[in-house]
Amino acid sequence: MRLKTKSLLLLSSLVLALTGPFASPMSADTGTSDAYDAVFVLDTSYSMNDSDPNHTATEVINMFMDLSETEQTRIGFAAYNHQIVASTPLTSLSIKERRQALKDKLASLRRTGYTDLGLGLRQGTSLMNKDEGNHRFVVLLSDGETDFGPLNTSRTEADSQRDVSASVKAAQAGGYPIYTIGLNHDGTVNGKQLEKIAADTGGKSFTTDSADDLPDIFNQIFAEQFRSVLVSVAAVTATGNLQEVEINIPNNSMQEANVILLSDRPLQEAQLYYDSPNIHYNLSSNYSVLKIDKPKKGTYKLKFRGQKGDLVKVNLLNTYELEAHAAAGKEILQGVPTAFASGFILPNGHSLEDGDVYKGVLAELIITDAASKKATRLPMALSSDGKKFEVKHTFAHSGQYAWKVEMTGKDFYRHVEGTPFKAVNKGPEAVKGNSTLSLSKQDGKKTLLLSDHFRDANQDKLAYQLVSNDGNELQASVEGDQLLIEPLRSGNGTLTVKATDPEGLTASFELSVKVTSIWNQILRVGGVILILLAGAFFLYWRFRPKASFRGRLEGYFLATASGSDIPVKYWPLTAFGQGKVTLQQLFDSLHVHEVVPESARVVFEPSKNNGLFVTHRTRCTVTIGRTPLEPGRKAELKYNDKLYITFEDGFTEIELRYKMIKPSTGIHQSEENAS
Repeated sequence: MRLKTKSLLLLSSLVLALTGPFASPMSADTGTSDAYDAVFVLDTSYSMNDSDPNHTATEVINMFMDLSETEQTRIGFAAYNHQIVASTPLTSLSIKERRQALKDKLASLRRTGYTDLGLGLRQGTSLMNKDEGNHRFVVLLSDGETDFGPLNTSRTEADSQRDVSASVKAAQAGGYPIYTIGLNHDGTVNGKQLEKIAADTGGKSFTTDSADDLPDIFNQIFAEQFRSVLVSVAAVTATGNLQEVEINIPNNSMQEANVILLSDRPLQEAQLYYDSPNIHYNLSSNYSVLKIDKPKKGTYKLKFRGQKGDLVKVNLLNTYELEAHAAAGKEILQGVPTAFASGFILPNGHSLEDGDVYKGVLAELIITDAASKKATRLPMALSSDGKKFEVKHTFAHSGQYAWKVEMTGKDFYRHVEGTPFKAVNKGPEAVKGNSTLSLSKQDGKKTLLLSDHFRDANQDKLAYQLVSNDGNELQASVEGDQLLIEPLRSGNGTLTVKATDPEGLTASFELSVKVTSIWNQILRVGGVILILLAGAFFLYWRFRPKASFRGRLEGYFLATASGSDIPVKYWPLTAFGQGKVTLQQLFDSLHVHEVVPESARVVFEPSKNNGLFVTHRTRCTVTIGRTPLEPGRKAELKYNDKLYITFEDGFTEIELRYKMIKPSTGIHQSEENAS
């Protein structure tokens, strides 16, 4: 019973090959065909009666067929001893009658004769059609090395070895692996030969001395090739009555769920309480398979009746039409965190949105240094929206790296390899600007932080070196990331500093330094102050508040050259605003037409103290009261002062009185009203 149970467990792993797509090994986002071709090469020599007494190999193939009922899946087999006993070409498993015919043919195989391994392997590889985009693999099972016994045959061991070599070349050309299993119950298996066949084709080789290990060996093979995990639901000792277990469907994204019941003897009854027409049943003497297409999330009851005392094992094999997708940052810099993300995509290229799938998955980023071959494994965290995995990694040094993401759930897994990339080290760069510095001898040492003058895209710690100091005006040195400068004498100098990153990339920075004396600075500052004061004085003089005219002038013509009698004139000076006004302008404002052209050179200006400045550049006789006013001299009139002017004609004479305007007097009073 134990052996048969293991065989069925093996088969449930094998179903994976038919239902799940394969990830491309060189792309981070590549779908693959859902079509699979599998060929089994079976040793049916007489010794297999001892090596595999329970026909475990046949049971494995039978269950494989029951779990793989799609048009895309094809299976073939070659049975051999010292000759080809039976051979079936690749046959689609979508038609029940074809599957049954294959099972019947396998069951009819008899174990007799000796062993010609090369002949059997050549026949098996010949069943592989040319590559049609299907995923292909061969499983070779043998319990001993090539042995013709006492038979009189034309073939030799050399012939068999040539067939082995030809088969290996065919597999290499076709791009499919050969997995080899040696049942070494009597110590006659040629382990080195089987290992070489597997190694040369990308497969793996297994050797065991007991058929009891076959299920475990097959599980390892199919775990590598197929991407679903057999989930153990329950192991129950049958009572002969109806018994019940719960089947949990964890999400709504499954392509297919296979409920597998294993027992020594046929079950009397099995029923899954699931409301859907998409349930199929396959029964045999040792197992029952209940297949559900596109199941819905939920917990469902499975009821079965086994023969009393039998151990019934219930397993669940789920398959998904999902591919892995992974992406890295566009620019990968050494020393700077790089973001990686991964998730699942559907056959239509859209991202999977089912958060229930992501919750049960553990994702891991694996980065391999191409130079050291050292692999770094980083757990990836589920994103906040629950629809992808994320992680950041900082590359310690530049170079070529390979990477892949492994996402493993309880019932399936997907692996995807990204395109190899180079982590780039960008050398340091000098920061533009800040290339000049002025110092005074009296200031003493100056310290500059060199990290302000260099930048490194990789955020490396830089080493600094003073390369040159081309003058005697200063002393300089580098301590850590600081540049120390001590001015010695006035003049100009240039310092060159080099920055080096941990990988030896460099950049240089030139600093022009001007050293001055404090006296030069004082003179310079003094000059600036004088300029500022002069400017301030000019601005004050230009925009200072100016006095306005106040009061009024009263004009009394004492005599005129024309003999005209001119009445008293009143000029309210506030009507003339700021600035200057000439006597001629006063005459014109009140239509005085006496011809005295020198009146245009008699000028009145307001003063700050409500006074009135008067100047003239004439030959007139001008007096203020009794005080003469010389030409070009400025004098000030106060209220009630009198100004006498005898014009150059010697006849015309006027008396001007400077008066305060009374509050009741309008400043725009007309001449006539004034009269």
